[in-house]
Amino acid sequence: MAGPSRTSSTALLAGVDLVTFDCFGTLVDWQQALPALSVDASRMPVFLRESERRQRPDRRDAPFLSYRTILEEVGAVLQPDLDPVEVARWARRFGELPFYPDVPAGIALLGSVVDIGVISNCDAVHQLDVVRRLGRPWDICVVSEELGAYKPTDRAWDRAVQLVKERGYDRERWLHVSAWDDYDLAPACARGLRTVFIPRPGGVVPQLGGVDVTVADVLTLARTIADAKDGPLSYEVEAEACDAVVFERFAAWMCDEHLADVRACAGVRRAELIQFDSVRARMVYRFESRAAFARYLERDAPRLRARGRELFREDEVKLSRTEGTVRHVL
Repeated sequence: MAGPSRTSSTALLAGVDLVTFDCFGTLVDWQQALPALSVDASRMPVFLRESERRQRPDRRDAPFLSYRTILEEVGAVLQPDLDPVEVARWARRFGELPFYPDVPAGIALLGSVVDIGVISNCDAVHQLDVVRRLGRPWDICVVSEELGAYKPTDRAWDRAVQLVKERGYDRERWLHVSAWDDYDLAPACARGLRTVFIPRPGGVVPQLGGVDVTVADVLTLARTIADAKDGPLSYEVEAEACDAVVFERFAAWMCDEHLADVRACAGVRRAELIQFDSVRARMVYRFESRAAFARYLERDAPRLRARGRELFREDEVKLSRTEGTVRHVL
C-alpha cells in the first residue's frame, strides 16, 4: 500500500464510516463494453471522447441526456451499420458488464465493516443491474440521472456531496475510491474527501501525493480497512428454551423487537436468528470493529439484556455467549 505512512493510513482507515466508488472502470470492467458491441477494445479512446462530448456539451442550455441515450448515440458512432434495436439493448444492459475479479469478494468484506456506495455516471437502471449481481444493495447510490449532470463537473460533484451529507454521513469519515484522477479523485479531494486510487486498465493515475492511499484492488482495500478496525467481529448467543411454547414466545420477541433494537445500535452490521429445532436457536450479531463491540457491551447490552430478563426467567431460556474476530475468509 502506497500513500501515507502505515500509522497514518491505519488511523485514517479506522475512522472511515462510508466508502464510495466510481463504478464503470473501477468496479466494472467497462473495457468489455466494446467487444459486447463487436467493436475492438482499441477504440476505447473514441468511446471516451464521444461520451465526454455528450456529457459536457458546449452550450450551457443544452438538455441533459440520460446515460442510455448517450450510450445509444456513441454506439451508433462506433457501429453505424448495426440495427438501432441492438444498440439500444447494449445501452440498456451496460450494468451487466463483468466486474473485475477482486470486486465481489472485496465488496462483501467491505460491507461488513463500513457503509458502501457509488457515485456513478449512469442511470439508476444500470445500478439496479450492478447490485443485483453483487447480491446486496448500496447504502448510498448517487447517479448522474439523479444529479442531472455528469462527473467531473462542479455541478455533479457539488450535488453529490450535498446528497451524501443530507443522508447523514460526515465528510471527515467518508472515503472515495476510483481509478480515475480527473473524473473522481481530484474533484473529491478538492471537496475535502479522503481518496483511494486503484489502478485499472485505461485509468488516470493521480499526481504524486494527490491521493491519501493507493491499493492494488478492492479486496486489498477491504482487508486493509478491516484490519485497521480490528473487525468484523462476530458475537453469537446460543439459546435453549425449556419447552416449545416458551421458545415460540422467545423467537417472536427476538424477531419483533430485540433484533431490530440490536440493528439500531451503532456499529452493528448484522443481527439475525437461526433456529435449530423447536427449542434451540442461535443469535448472530456482526460488528464492524472491536471498538463498536466494546461500545455495545458497555452502552447497549445492559439495557437489552434487562428487557430479556423482564420477559423470560433464567430457567425458561438458557443463554451462552461467544465472540470472535471474523478474519478474511472471502
